[in-house]
Amino acid sequence: MSTHEQGKANSGQEVWRQPRTDGYREAGLASLWACLLAFPFFAVGGGLIYVDWADRQAAIRAEAEAAQAWEHLVAASPEPVVGLETAVRGREVFVTVCAACHGQDGKGIEGLGKNLVESDFVARQTDAQFHAYVIVGRPDAKPMPMPPRAGRPDLTDAQIDDVVTYVRGLQDPRRMPELPAYVVDTTPTADQQAAALEAAGGDAELAAWIASGNKLFHTTCVACHGQGGIGIAGNGKPLIENAFINSLDDEGLLAFIQKGRLPTDPANTTGILMPPKGGNPALSEDDILDIISYLRTLKGNHPVGDGSN
Repeated sequence: MSTHEQGKANSGQEVWRQPRTDGYREAGLASLWACLLAFPFFAVGGGLIYVDWADRQAAIRAEAEAAQAWEHLVAASPEPVVGLETAVRGREVFVTVCAACHGQDGKGIEGLGKNLVESDFVARQTDAQFHAYVIVGRPDAKPMPMPPRAGRPDLTDAQIDDVVTYVRGLQDPRRMPELPAYVVDTTPTADQQAAALEAAGGDAELAAWIASGNKLFHTTCVACHGQGGIGIAGNGKPLIENAFINSLDDEGLLAFIQKGRLPTDPANTTGILMPPKGGNPALSEDDILDIISYLRTLKGNHPVGDGSN
């Protein structure tokens, strides 16, 4: 004790002393206040992290669910059977327009069109969404673009609705009614016959070949090469006054169409598959020769008979 403090003690006055502390209490209080102040920030940050994680998990689940859409469709109880007349009309359009890329059975053609029957994308579309998709198409689709209205601008909304209904039956056979045997209508229209007769210079036999080829072209080749052979960007080249066609005689062109051309062929300048017989194995040699007769008539900007009525 100092002399000053000794004197105060002797005089009976209270002596003030520096309180002794080890600092734990103050450190604890400081930590508590720091935690209280930081809690809202950690809570908000943690909440945001959780929300982001939950969103990512939901997206993963949704993606997995979407990838099983067709499987869920056929595993569930079937929806009502589609109308017979609608299915028959839809089949007619599908076979003559869509089958060139997607196959007669809708299960796709490698290098051209995808499998529509087991498609998760198609399965999760409503009828209205599927209809809208056909109208707009998909220019970035792989292996090749899906042209608007399947490359047939003359397709009506009613016809597209029929196709949507028919595809629903293909996806789930439980919904497909028993259809009558399909008979290909190879009879040229009156306009096609008249145009063919003019192109043949009045030669009735040649005109019959041209008219038949016109009809067959517009039920097999039109999906890639367009009405009247005008071509579809990203799908098939224009065939009007086509230099390659003109470089071959009928036998050479027949052999080419029968064989087709792979995307890997060095002579293939589009990288798109030209399937044998245009993707229609039912075409006979005479059918292809008729198509060739029609192709010979495609001149300038006014092809002979574009299949329109």
